[in-house]
Amino acid sequence: MKRFNEKQILALIKSKLDVTTVEPLFGKDDISLISLNKIIKMSNKKYSLAITCDMLVEHTDVPPKMSFKQIARKSLVSCISDLTTKGIKPVIALISLGLPRYLNKRNIDELIKGFSLTSKEFDFFIIGGDINQSKELIIDCNMIGFSSDNVNVPRRNGAVTGDYVIVSGKFGYSSSGLKILLNNLESPNHLFKKKSIDSVLNPLPPIKFGLKLSHYLSSSIDSSDGLALSLYELAKESKADLLIYKNKIPVPSELQKFSIINNLDIDELIFYGGEEYHVVGTVAKKNLGKINILAKKYDLDFFIIGKVIDGIGKVFIDYPHRQRKLLKTKGFIHLS
Repeated sequence: MKRFNEKQILALIKSKLDVTTVEPLFGKDDISLISLNKIIKMSNKKYSLAITCDMLVEHTDVPPKMSFKQIARKSLVSCISDLTTKGIKPVIALISLGLPRYLNKRNIDELIKGFSLTSKEFDFFIIGGDINQSKELIIDCNMIGFSSDNVNVPRRNGAVTGDYVIVSGKFGYSSSGLKILLNNLESPNHLFKKKSIDSVLNPLPPIKFGLKLSHYLSSSIDSSDGLALSLYELAKESKADLLIYKNKIPVPSELQKFSIINNLDIDELIFYGGEEYHVVGTVAKKNLGKINILAKKYDLDFFIIGKVIDGIGKVFIDYPHRQRKLLKTKGFIHLS
C-alpha cells in the first residue's frame, strides 16, 4: 500500500459510499449515528435489533480466480445469509478492513466498488468501519437488521419430533466448483462447469425464500459450513434426531457423472462442500401447506428431505435399498 495511506483510503470509500438518504458518517467521526425513522417505518409495533458478524480471511476464504469485487461481495454475503435465513432483511453494515502492503490503489478501488455494488444489490447501507494494516487481506463485516416482535424468528433449537426437514436449493455445485478451480477437474458439460464455478465466485443466498418463508419455520440455519454440519447444528440444539432421505436431497443432474469421471465420492460433494448458503430448516406439519402456497406464489425452490424424530442430536441418512447410516459430523470448521 505504498503511497496510499489510511486517510486516502477513507476518502475513496466515502466518495463511493456516501450517497445515501441515511447520512452515513464513514470517516467523519468516531461513531455512526443514524435515525431509525429513516430506516424502518416506525409504528406501534415493537422491534428487535438483529445483529450478525463474519470475517473473511484471504488464505482460507478466497479461492483462485476470485476478483477483488467478488471478494468484497463474498465478505458481505455471509452476513446477508445469516440474517435472511431468519427472515430478517439486512439494513446496516459496518466493515473493517485489514489491508496488506501488497495491495495497490486499483485493488482497493475494486474492493470498494464491490462493497458499493453489493449494498445496492441487496438494498442495505454501509455506514462505517475501520482500517488497519495486516499481513493478508481481512474483511470483518458487522450487519444489522430489525425484526418485528410479533413475528416468529426461527432459531436453531426449535425443531420438534414430527417436523419436516426442508432445504431451499440444490447441493453439490459449490463443492464441485471449488474442486474445478483448485484442480482443473473435468466437467460433464460447459453449463455444469459454469454454474459450479459461479456458485463459488458469486454466491447467491435465497433471499426471497428467507424473507417470505422463514417465519413459518420451527428452526433454521444456512448451509455455509456444509449440509452435514448444518443438519447436526439443528439436531444438537433441538435435542432431537434427524432422518434424512438420500434420494430426496436435491442435486444437479450432472453431479453423479462429475463424481464418476473425477473419481470423487458423491456424498462428499453433497454433504461436506459448504458455502452454498441454502436455507436448511424444519417446519411443523400445520405450516407445511402455507409454505407450499407461498413457495408457488413467489416461484421459490422448496424441498422436503427428511423428518425430525425422537433422539439426542444425531443425523441419520436413509439410503434406498441400503441400511440406515449415521452421518459423519464434518464440514468446514476454522482451526480444526
